[in-house]
Amino acid sequence: MYTKHKYGFLIVTSIIVMTSFYSFKNQSKEDVSTKPNIIYILADDLGYGDVNFDFQELNEFNNPYIKTPNLAALAHQSVVFTQHYASSPVCSPSRAGLLTGKVPNRVNIDLFISDKKDNDRIFLSGKEVTIAELVKEEGYSTAIFGKWHLNGADWNDPNSWTGKTGSFPKQQGFDYGMVTKENPHLTTDLDKNSQKNPGDFFDLDGNQLGVIKGYSSKIITDNALQWLSKTKEKSNPFFLFLSYDAVHEFISNPDEYNNMYKSGDPDKDQYYANVTYLDHQIGRLMKALDAMKLRENTIIFFSSDNGPEVWRTNSGSGRSFGTSYPLHGQKRQLFEGGIKVPGLVSWKDKISPRICDAPIVNYDVLPTICDIANVNLNSELKIDGVSMYHYLLNNAPIERKNPLYWQFEKRRQNWELKGEGYNQRYVGNKPLKEGIPPQVVIRQNNYVLHGYSDKLYSKPNTYKLYDIEKDPLMTKDLSTYKPSLFEELVSKLEDMYEDVNIDRVKSAQEMKMRFN
Repeated sequence: MYTKHKYGFLIVTSIIVMTSFYSFKNQSKEDVSTKPNIIYILADDLGYGDVNFDFQELNEFNNPYIKTPNLAALAHQSVVFTQHYASSPVCSPSRAGLLTGKVPNRVNIDLFISDKKDNDRIFLSGKEVTIAELVKEEGYSTAIFGKWHLNGADWNDPNSWTGKTGSFPKQQGFDYGMVTKENPHLTTDLDKNSQKNPGDFFDLDGNQLGVIKGYSSKIITDNALQWLSKTKEKSNPFFLFLSYDAVHEFISNPDEYNNMYKSGDPDKDQYYANVTYLDHQIGRLMKALDAMKLRENTIIFFSSDNGPEVWRTNSGSGRSFGTSYPLHGQKRQLFEGGIKVPGLVSWKDKISPRICDAPIVNYDVLPTICDIANVNLNSELKIDGVSMYHYLLNNAPIERKNPLYWQFEKRRQNWELKGEGYNQRYVGNKPLKEGIPPQVVIRQNNYVLHGYSDKLYSKPNTYKLYDIEKDPLMTKDLSTYKPSLFEELVSKLEDMYEDVNIDRVKSAQEMKMRFN
């Protein structure tokens, strides 16, 4: 068992700014008589501006070109976070941060893990403790359906599934499900990449499931619903991780969804259709939960792993029409648009729907779920996140000891920005620059400090300070205008950098030893 760790923070660095549109219900942990079911829905590459939640009182999340009616219905029953961050601007580290509650660089995952390199030696170490492992200790059934992307070991080798060359879902607390290494459309069973009829799903024992007819979002949902139908009669609660590959390239949809859009650009229409098709599957899940009478005792999280893929990297990726509007930046960048994503939490009749402007990050999810499930946390796990539980149920402030932290060693420069509003998109056939200086970013209250290094894995030596609320596009460096704040944040960033990278080096050494 894990020993409970009480969060007693002295410094409040995140202030709740919240607009309620329903009356607030005061709820304590003792009022919840049974442990709730937990569902985390994760989209892939869904940008900050890629949804329409239909909120008249919000400037965000109202893309008029995309139909997301089921997410809109869920959002109106949820706490909607306008400042919800992923822990990385790319997929693998963001997922590591989500599942472990840690800055992902601590576990030596700081870039996407290659799908094509079976000998990729970056993986989530089995010593790391995930959400699934923690709730399983409290009697939860656990399942994952969709994208894993936390190791690149040879999935066709049965010995790999024992954990010798990487960490697989069963070793990290998941008992049921079906997964892919990266995306089901990056397949060894088919000659053509597509979300249609994917061929790289495995069960959790390492058995390849072969080509499955249909489209990946529906396949993932179908199998999750089958599992739920078998699980709902059991007395123990469940944790379900729905890790969709939509809207990651290469996309494909049924014609009825493609035909919903008539922009004049068939590639854009298919991207929008992919978002709507994902939205439809989430709607199916909600209806099934209602039919199974599970909704009242199920808490639902929804978010994306990082900002949108919006550039053309090759002739086949022209359907990436995501947007981070009204933010600056996109996937692979530590600008706001690369790490700030849609986020919501819903718990029917337990959490009052409202808008939250407090900054949170996906590594806050693990301690939040642990509080929800009454899991005892050991302080030795060195969790970076803080629990949102008392904010969600009682509107208590979210208290942080440290600023939010990001580290990305291989960021990319902007391409040419074309279009306006929700039609803005970075385009080009090649990046302007690759391998430009690594970057570290912290956020405290409304201020973000960007640190730049001369080489990989070295402490920053150049800094810029921005007020993200007054200057969301980060056009004015305040370092000379606020010298005391600048000095304070540089000190905090450097302290956190040293702490995170001591753990990163240890984790890298452990990974290397696994192959010796």
